Amino acid sequence: MKNPIVIDLDLRGKTCPLPVVETRKAIMGLEEGMAEVIISVALDNAAACANVTRFVESQGFLVSQEDHADATFTLTITRGFSCDLPVPVEAKIESGERDEKYLLYLNDSCMGRGDEKLGQVLMKAYLKTLAELDSLPETIIFVNRAVFLTISDSVELKTIKSLADSGCNILVCGTCLDFYNLKEQQAVGQVSNMFEIATLLNGPCKVVTP
Repeated sequence: MKNPIVIDLDLRGKTCPLPVVETRKAIMGLEEGMAEVIISVALDNAAACANVTRFVESQGFLVSQEDHADATFTLTITRGFSCDLPVPVEAKIESGERDEKYLLYLNDSCMGRGDEKLGQVLMKAYLKTLAELDSLPETIIFVNRAVFLTISDSVELKTIKSLADSGCNILVCGTCLDFYNLKEQQAVGQVSNMFEIATLLNGPCKVVTP
């Protein structure tokens, strides 16, 4: 019997969604056919433990959690010691085994309604998570206050540029840039118009609005 693959991840101090993203990278980096795997994940956040556990279980792994006196946690993630586990239906959804094209429509620099600071945190987490998914939007449309995400001093500019580099078509509403006097500050994507935006929104692709 071959020795199992052992991976140690220290994700203490990492905030959502990074614990799931880093764990996913470790899993996706495994060579196909590796049956025996042990991944040890150090965390200091109970919510992160729950999120990582839910994700890896959806990928067919077993998880055990150890709570430590210093309010940290260790997740031991295993696969392949007794038999190969079947991949659940949820895992097929998580792994992006869908080729349906979709558009992402953003109309604010925040995500959801309520506290603005919370909305900014949620948008940051959403965009970073989106960049790690297998199924990326074909086009991302920025209108109204969402155009603030595309300007030179936007804290999300690096993430949006990475999405553009990954093949996402970035369209920024020109009327909105003019209204907020931001046209000279636009730093990613191409300026679009309402005819193009309306044509895309009424086209065959599914439209997603977070």
